[in-house]
Amino acid sequence: MSARRLLSCAALIALSWATPTRAAAPPLEVPVTLPHFFGASHGTLVFTDEGVEYRTTDEKDARRWSYEQIKQVQVQSPVRIAIRTYEDRGWTRLWADRTVEFDIEKDRITPELSAFLLANIPRPVVTAVLPPLAGTARYQVLVKHVRGRRGSEGELLLYDNALVYRSPKPDASRYWRFTDLASVYAPDRYRLDVITYEGGGGDTRPFTFQLKTDLPAGFYDTLWSAINPLTPLRGGTESSSPLAPPDTRRRN
Repeated sequence: MSARRLLSCAALIALSWATPTRAAAPPLEVPVTLPHFFGASHGTLVFTDEGVEYRTTDEKDARRWSYEQIKQVQVQSPVRIAIRTYEDRGWTRLWADRTVEFDIEKDRITPELSAFLLANIPRPVVTAVLPPLAGTARYQVLVKHVRGRRGSEGELLLYDNALVYRSPKPDASRYWRFTDLASVYAPDRYRLDVITYEGGGGDTRPFTFQLKTDLPAGFYDTLWSAINPLTPLRGGTESSSPLAPPDTRRRN
């Protein structure tokens, strides 16, 4: 073996030692039903590091999406999940994105699946099933989510990396990474408006919360700063975020 080849082999070995590969997470499989106007197909949703696959013996229903092809994953409840794609729905629904909704056949969607989606999908994730909550929330306040004629009651929890609405109502809870939030506004001392990237058409969706007590001191400022972090100027230096909406809450 030539000296040049020996050096090449040694360099490859050293590089493999210096840059260990990341082990792929094991796939998560969920038995599901895909309802149709007439009938349904049965199969398994498989979540991997690369994307989502619907495996079924009904070949016309089988699907595979990379995460780049998915506009939003929506865990709508513990027994229902939807995959919103960039595909058009067809000439009868112009400019509407195709959404494929699945019913869970066995058990329920687990917190571990929600955690997997949040860890692997950079785009906003909608989940009514909360992932495991580690540590203690920095702030906590009892609230009511106002939604049409029937809202829900629960609590808002502010963590270092997320805002959580926890409710006993099965489809009401939410876990928002700060990047999943567009803005926040407190028009008075007993109301908090949170604007999220959860619109049915890919737009934003507001969540209005009635507060049962005053917000804890620091809650609003901490949340607003997390949603609006410092941004660099074109010249490369940093400046503070744009001015926050005026805080109109009355002070005692």
